[in-house]
Amino acid sequence: MAIIDILIVENDPNDIQAYQDTIRTLNMEYDGDHVINPVVKTTEEEGLKELEEKEWSAAFIDLKLSTEDILSAEEGNNLVNQIYTKRRFPVYIITNTPGDVSPDFIQSDFLRIKTKDGIDYNEVFSDIIKIQETGILKIIGKQGQIEKYLDKIFWDNLSTSIDLWSKDNSRNSEQKEKSLLRYTILHMLEYLDEAKYHPSEFYITKPIKENIFTGDIVEYLGTRYIVLTPSCDIVIRHDGTRNTRRILFCKIKELKNEVENYQLLTRETSANNRNRARLNRFIQNNSKSNFHFIPRHNDIEAGLIDFQDKTTVGVRAVERKLEKGECKRIATVSMPFLKDIISRYSNYYSRQGSPDFNSDEVYSSIFN
Repeated sequence: MAIIDILIVENDPNDIQAYQDTIRTLNMEYDGDHVINPVVKTTEEEGLKELEEKEWSAAFIDLKLSTEDILSAEEGNNLVNQIYTKRRFPVYIITNTPGDVSPDFIQSDFLRIKTKDGIDYNEVFSDIIKIQETGILKIIGKQGQIEKYLDKIFWDNLSTSIDLWSKDNSRNSEQKEKSLLRYTILHMLEYLDEAKYHPSEFYITKPIKENIFTGDIVEYLGTRYIVLTPSCDIVIRHDGTRNTRRILFCKIKELKNEVENYQLLTRETSANNRNRARLNRFIQNNSKSNFHFIPRHNDIEAGLIDFQDKTTVGVRAVERKLEKGECKRIATVSMPFLKDIISRYSNYYSRQGSPDFNSDEVYSSIFN
């Protein structure tokens, strides 16, 4: 049985009753598989107190809470801001005036704006349950798995080695902080078992680094490319320059243009089908050595990096096109996968091959 703890901050008695009636009905339908446990508060102050005292599965915040008999969006926005900046769970802003929602909030799967007249409670609670079933709240919640890992790393690793940083006079405070952050993240990765990766782990969306960097997937002149300039060359130095004058782009080809009979494949195609087997060889990078497969993720279509089809563009030209929107950074390939791509790219161009023999002549020489 999964408990879904829901914080509802609403001051209209009729809307409160609607929540309670809907949740009562849904709990009967879920028949014990899921139990929605609502806590209703009517003021900003009460809502803030609940946020401090408990972790929630989700929250519904009425944007206009009563302030001295005057309806104002300020209190609702304040409450949402506390969740948006300090908490980690889905929040639904309930309002008939979406224009009053703070522009600081970016809508996503974790923050949605719903009108009171148009909200479908069955759909919303179904979404909340699906999100909870992913385990994401157990991972990143304030009492989640990441916090437990951080506690272990702090006491088991950092506490026995912090003097290596505190006594280091060669780095300033900011450099030490970045070094410790890398140290912590690398230790956290050690807690994860090797397993089959989800395709979405391949990408970081949106790109986190401020400037174009190794592993970025960009859309340029209507075509997708991956940036494979070595990170030591493309990184911006203290004087604002890079150690390269040109950025290396490798083209990403569409599957339909490179995989024979790709257009004949469907979701239902049998695993024994020859055309599907041919595509699987590309997916597993067991086909042509100049290709490297990238998976699909949301709006990013699957494709093949072609190590043979590459070009370089001047750094200044790329930066100007990025500013004008003529070149767009779509995503960044995450590090485990990026290392593999760089390794295969390097191996492709470092392979030596061997001179060809006349096989008939060699055969004859063996028995001469």
